[in-house]
Amino acid sequence: MIGTGANTDLSSQLAVAMPQEMIVFLRKAAEAAAARGYRLFLVGGAVRDILLGRPGFDIDLSVEGDAIELARALAECPDNVTIHHRFNTARLKWGGHCIDLARSRQETYPRPGALPVVRPGGIEEDLNRRDFSVNAMAVSLNHNDWGQLIDRHAGQSDIKRRIIRVLHPASFIDDATRIWRGLRYEQRLGF
Repeated sequence: MIGTGANTDLSSQLAVAMPQEMIVFLRKAAEAAAARGYRLFLVGGAVRDILLGRPGFDIDLSVEGDAIELARALAECPDNVTIHHRFNTARLKWGGHCIDLARSRQETYPRPGALPVVRPGGIEEDLNRRDFSVNAMAVSLNHNDWGQLIDRHAGQSDIKRRIIRVLHPASFIDDATRIWRGLRYEQRLGF
């Protein structure tokens, strides 16, 4: 299948790109997710930046399960978690880092520019809702396939070609701020 990222193992890149304490945290988070029957993925810009060899990125995790529950379980104290119930997301402060956890989800937009209506989904559906191909990739953090790249939209290829590409024709209609984000990426990444 084109663009799956099949057989692309980013384990060694993760180990180089992230501080050791973050790898320890990600392993702990994956164990906590597995204990609840959830699957956990590193998603979005962090994956793009690892592939580009760029340091200093945000950590965004997609949880096939209750992201708020997982964030609370990982928090060193309750004050370290900021919760957004509407989208089942949480921001976790951990060891000097901010980590965003979000429930893997599907989205539909009732009208242009409206907030999306969300419902739970798997990682592939979560990647389908993202803005650009270079941000629509995930790395599994699960025990049985740690470090495996999921790339259904050929984001890795677009990184090599240095292009910013939306995932579907209605992308800018659904969320016009994607235009500005695309321009920002073009400038920041030199694409």
